Amino acid sequence: MKRNLLHLACGLILAAAAPASLLADDEGLPTLIVPAFTGDSTALAYWQPAMGAGLSEMLITEVGKLNKFQVLETTQLDALKDEIKMGDDGWVEPSEKVEKGGFAGADFMFNAKVTRFGNKDTQVGLGGFASGALGGLGVHQTTADIRLDWRLVDVATRKIIKTGSATASQKGGGFSLGGAGTGGGGGIGFDNQEFVDSALGKATVKALAIITADLAPITWPESGRHKRKMAAAGKEAATAAAAADGMRQVPGKVLAVVDKDTIIISLGGKNGFKPGDKLNLYEINEVKDDKGAVVFTDEKLVGEVTVQSAQDERSKVSYSGDKDVKPGWTVKAK
Repeated sequence: MKRNLLHLACGLILAAAAPASLLADDEGLPTLIVPAFTGDSTALAYWQPAMGAGLSEMLITEVGKLNKFQVLETTQLDALKDEIKMGDDGWVEPSEKVEKGGFAGADFMFNAKVTRFGNKDTQVGLGGFASGALGGLGVHQTTADIRLDWRLVDVATRKIIKTGSATASQKGGGFSLGGAGTGGGGGIGFDNQEFVDSALGKATVKALAIITADLAPITWPESGRHKRKMAAAGKEAATAAAAADGMRQVPGKVLAVVDKDTIIISLGGKNGFKPGDKLNLYEINEVKDDKGAVVFTDEKLVGEVTVQSAQDERSKVSYSGDKDVKPGWTVKAK
């Protein structure tokens, strides 16, 4: 089951894209990556990278609901790379293997740094309400506080599109960060009910909701990656058009003449001609020396021919003029 899910994830993320573009492009949505959040281990107690990964996964869950972009996998790339390696090593059927080079490209990147993240414990004494042994009792309270500073970056140009910060706090039950450095996400995530129910978890959800609300109204600019793709596609199209036009301008010859409705010429589909196209027909006049060698060739426009049917390198054309068409005469695009 786990392996099937991984195949599904790979199929969605690595879909071997033909030039027709990737899923995200087909939907008209920009692509977004959300790397693991960073934090300062000298300023944040118990901070470990796994905590940053858990926070980024929580944000991916929330921003994915906006349907404003296609979020790409970032926290499980090693698993995806392992799936590619399994195919390369022959452990997967060739028809099912994930090919290297199929990763979707990112238009934008969401970066976040955690500058505050943790619980503050306070003890409210009850000495004034009870005497004797009860006077030493107190109410243990926890206030969770989180601040996330973030920026949205165009991956191709490194230009910062938008910045912001989200701060939230919540009073309630505590959550131990001491063991948060183990496991996927380090216990920080929607899949950990203890964390979600804690004051720290609720504060985190508040902060992520603020970020999601800030991202929702953004009018996404055309990304640098998309501009480069379009420029490359335009250049390729212009080159192809120029090549096609060059082939179309190549002169051809009359190869055979059956009658005026069945004349075979040396130009066809590869030159860009199709039924209905018209070409100029030139009579060839040759001047020869006293030994019979051609010393000068003159072309005289005598009318036009119309393509009736075309093969790759040949076409059948018809002629409605008065001249008796001869093999060797020249035809050119109008």
